[in-house]
Amino acid sequence: MKWIQRPLSLLLSAALIFTLLAACGGDSAETSAAPSGSAPAATETEKDTFTVVLDSDIVALDPAFAYDFTTNPVVNQITQGLLVFDDENQIQPMLASDWEQVDDVTYVFQIRDDVTFSDGSAMTMDDVLFSLERTASEETASFLGWMFDGVSSMEQTGDWELTITLSQPDASFKYYVATCAFHVISKAHAESAGDQLGTPEGGLMGTGPYQFVSWQNGTEVVLTRNENYWGDDPAYFDNLVFKIIGESTTQVTALQTGEVDCSVAPPYDMLEVLESDPNLTLQANNGFGVQYIAFNNAKAPFDDVNVRKAIYHAINFQAILDNLVKEAGTAAGLLPSSEALFTIEPERWTEYAATKPALEYDVDQAKALLAEAGLADGFDCNLYISSTSLANSIGLAIQNDLDQVGINVELIKVSTDEHTAYQFGDILGDDGLRAYDMILAGWEADVPDPAGNLTPLYQGGNSSNAAAYSNTEVDELISLQAQSSDPTERNDLMFQAFDIITEDVPYIFVYYPTKNLVMNSNYTGVTMGAAWSWNMRFQDARPVE
Repeated sequence: MKWIQRPLSLLLSAALIFTLLAACGGDSAETSAAPSGSAPAATETEKDTFTVVLDSDIVALDPAFAYDFTTNPVVNQITQGLLVFDDENQIQPMLASDWEQVDDVTYVFQIRDDVTFSDGSAMTMDDVLFSLERTASEETASFLGWMFDGVSSMEQTGDWELTITLSQPDASFKYYVATCAFHVISKAHAESAGDQLGTPEGGLMGTGPYQFVSWQNGTEVVLTRNENYWGDDPAYFDNLVFKIIGESTTQVTALQTGEVDCSVAPPYDMLEVLESDPNLTLQANNGFGVQYIAFNNAKAPFDDVNVRKAIYHAINFQAILDNLVKEAGTAAGLLPSSEALFTIEPERWTEYAATKPALEYDVDQAKALLAEAGLADGFDCNLYISSTSLANSIGLAIQNDLDQVGINVELIKVSTDEHTAYQFGDILGDDGLRAYDMILAGWEADVPDPAGNLTPLYQGGNSSNAAAYSNTEVDELISLQAQSSDPTERNDLMFQAFDIITEDVPYIFVYYPTKNLVMNSNYTGVTMGAAWSWNMRFQDARPVE
């Protein structure tokens, strides 16, 4: 898999461990206490501004670089794509009024002829082609450029028709068209802004319900309602402000006092506080992600499946879930996602997942497997973790459990940037292999498809394959499913791959992160689907009637 999906998973690796940002999906559970007393003054329904808290600054005002959980919620209000995911993760038309997959490699899009940019100018086919070609260009160095790797041509084939041809079939490509990679920006504005495009000075112009006003680095991004919005669902509020607050306690205080109205990333360790506040409503959902321990399958003794299974049996994951993760996640099995990603023949996936439960906590079995591997006396190893509180707590629990079977684990805490570099194999040991024995990290699918976690985590040679797992039969099955257009055939192939993978145990899945959105109870209209990073809609926010 190309450089692919790296920035999103990069964010997930850090974010799942401590801020747990991510998409939401599966069954939604909305919880809140009944409002009592008067709401904070900042929630007066006559106000003209809706305020969202972000825990870090955005990368750029540019859909070509919208590949993280703070940039995307901002950019998605300004620009729109050819297609979009709905709340059920189904692909729907947006700037394209219709589309068709003509054959295994040909996609034809009918582009709307009634769309305007926020300055009132008409969107043209020139704008569409310019935007897509810009993101695909190596010169742009877009974080999403890899989504065009399989594209052999993009051309206008009618007055308002766009045809995209792939070099080979790719079952995931249709999903890419609903991401920020296929967002359209104003060519005229982009050329006028030049190198300033996407900066506080150059801004961004799109077709979305809000338009850019200002960006004060590290403080806030201000948008205002697009009065030239082409759609039939204009923004309710005059202004949309994204306030950047990095400290967790300060974020929560801002929510409780009404300084901000919404958070798409409430601090994981303060969810109970937020849920108990009668003036706040918490939405909790399953997502596309997983938190894992990756074994370095290329190094002894982790190249022995008995050692990997012994470690799995030796760790009390239920205790970690109950005492540390709590509301931040749910119990994981042998598959790399919750049911939120069972989007193709979901009943079949649910039945299949039931045959792949987590390995049981069994210290005696762990010791027996170590003895079978010739390591009855245990061994020394390391576990790399991010320097965050939850990662540290989980690391200590793992260290303590493995000590009971003679495995002496050295916890190596590294910064978020270093952790990401290790996870993706940018830092190697003297032997040319990944430097760690084990690493606690995470991943989240970019698209609502089971292959969104299968391919990056298990395909040999991928930078995102933190386990350095290599199995030629699995690689072949992954390739075959990607080239199939038949859902049943694809699932058959993926099930065959997972039959092999779950016996090999290259990873242990610690938990499936729960995704959360918290909002002032005086407001409604904002929801989080599993694909929320591509389709968060603040234009629907409005007072409760």
